[in-house]
Amino acid sequence: MKKINNIQSVFPILLFTAVVLSNACAKNRIDITEKMKDSIVYLRISHCGYEQYQPWKNSDITEGWSVGCAVSKNEVITTALNVANAVVIEAKRFGQNEFIPAKIKIVDYESNLALIELDPNALKKALVPLKFSAKYEKGAEVNCYWLSGILQIYSGRGYLDRATVDSSSGFCRTLNFVAANVSDLTGNGQLYCIGAEPLGIACWSNDKEAGIIPAEIINGFLEDAKDGSYNGTGAVGFTTTGLLDPALRKYLKLPQQIQDGVYVSDVYTIGTGSDVLKSGDVLVSIDGFELNSYGRYIHPKYDALLFDYLITGKTAGEKITFNIWRGGKKEKIKAIVKNFDVSKMLVPWYDLDSQPQYFIVGGCILQKLTKTYLAARGADWAGKVEPHIYNYLLNEAFKPTDERKEIIVLSYVLPANINLGYHGLDQLVVDSINGMKIGSMKDVPKAFALNPKAKYDLIEFELNQPKIVLDRAAMQPANLTIAKTYGIDKSVNISSE
Repeated sequence: MKKINNIQSVFPILLFTAVVLSNACAKNRIDITEKMKDSIVYLRISHCGYEQYQPWKNSDITEGWSVGCAVSKNEVITTALNVANAVVIEAKRFGQNEFIPAKIKIVDYESNLALIELDPNALKKALVPLKFSAKYEKGAEVNCYWLSGILQIYSGRGYLDRATVDSSSGFCRTLNFVAANVSDLTGNGQLYCIGAEPLGIACWSNDKEAGIIPAEIINGFLEDAKDGSYNGTGAVGFTTTGLLDPALRKYLKLPQQIQDGVYVSDVYTIGTGSDVLKSGDVLVSIDGFELNSYGRYIHPKYDALLFDYLITGKTAGEKITFNIWRGGKKEKIKAIVKNFDVSKMLVPWYDLDSQPQYFIVGGCILQKLTKTYLAARGADWAGKVEPHIYNYLLNEAFKPTDERKEIIVLSYVLPANINLGYHGLDQLVVDSINGMKIGSMKDVPKAFALNPKAKYDLIEFELNQPKIVLDRAAMQPANLTIAKTYGIDKSVNISSE
């Protein structure tokens, strides 16, 4: 009983201390809600994409929202994913009830940032631009702000927990901050600040944490976009594995003085380093930053980070230096930071803001393979994808060649008299059409135009799958019937680029 009484006597003191500390923090907390009224806007976004497995059809229109943070008198930034497949964007600002027409000026899914331009003629007064600060204080309290659709400014808070290098939208891993113990779900571009200094914008959130695109990424994006010609961030052109096995280090003839370094396990055909590195190299340092056996380096501000940020933190066109161990000796290689459009990948990681590429003939739907196409299968899609197709995404996506720039698949066959016996064929990789190897969607119409006097069109697939033989004499009436039956208003969509 004595022990319990002691606890009970101490508890009020602890509670009183906690209240005092909480009040002290509240007094020291800087509230800039009033200041934000002219610097943040509410964005209403109408989205409309395409059905991946009926690529001639639009998906239903959906409506979403995002927060825009002013970076000029009539421009705001928000996250790229929030404006993906946008058809209409409208903005509201504090003190102005009517919606303001807006449009995307620049979108970068690798940085996960979009620059949105508001119609200056519809603004009653100019926005007040924010200046993002590269300040970083681990453990510091951070506050977030956003404007709702009813023009009310809300705020929340959390604590700056760590800096990390990860992808929030695309294939590039860039710098992100993580806030812990967040009071609200924030993943729609909400503004995060330390005190009165803008820190970054929210890009994802769960019940415990929130991701923040920091000032370094935002300021680099805005600087790159300043001249109207956007180059984009660097993209890594190789993969690495940890160099932990003493036997492998001995096999590579690494001297004792080189204790760290990471093993280059594969080199792509696109991206930074793809033209100078080789599989089997040991990457010792990048721009003077030594890499440990896990591929991390010590950043002067953020501590240990993945080496990716030494590349993705640069703008395409900048210079970079790799120190490597190759063939039993050290080498210093100077290179240029490169990036690439996602459409140039052998299997693009996303297919946004455009209609999927396809070609329908005799009820056979031939499509360009993308990660978006595969992910349309729903939850746990990776476990549902056929192994021979998933291999292209997993191991070959970053390795296009002059001979093969895209992977074309037979999605499925629309039942019709012309294709009897083939109705069960689907998810097959096209190898050739009429004897012509297929390396991209552009090859498909060319291949069907071959052998004009032949009676049949022949589609052949990889892995010795059954061939499809289509009667050319029956093709035209069959295509018309199929289009009418299945509501196909356009049988071909192939990019002209």
